[in-house]
Amino acid sequence: MTPDTSTIPQELPAGLVIFGSDGRAQFGWQNPETGAFYAEADGSIIANAIGAIAWHAGRIH
Repeated sequence: MTPDTSTIPQELPAGLVIFGSDGRAQFGWQNPETGAFYAEADGSIIANAIGAIAWHAGRIH
């Protein structure tokens, strides 16, 4: 069976690398309604976030 490639998005959505005030960086996402940052590893809020940059994956696993 061949997948229908017309329905597969050509680009993956951007993720975030979030920087904390303690010097740590972790992958996460931002809630568009509240602006709060969340850790991708466990879904917990990153209360000490001081900035973030977008990153784009070349493929999903």
